[in-house]
Amino acid sequence: MLHMMDLPILVLIALAAAIWLLGLIDCARTPADRVRFVPKLLWLLFLLNGSAVATLAWVYFGKKPIAAPAKIPAGRPGSFAQAR
Repeated sequence: MLHMMDLPILVLIALAAAIWLLGLIDCARTPADRVRFVPKLLWLLFLLNGSAVATLAWVYFGKKPIAAPAKIPAGRPGSFAQAR
């Protein structure tokens, strides 16, 4: 039977399992050209053997960031001819 003192521990275990599962799914769905340092299969094996620490390593070191879209220069105000 569960006691009220066991509830915080169970919540932490569920949270760690959810983080691990999300990292595993993210790695599996990431295209191979966005994976850094080692092949995708090794990342998946590392995640299967690992824990939340492996997921954090995947998030910070495993994926290349998505390239930011090019910004359009704002230009000078009033650069367009105003019709009068």
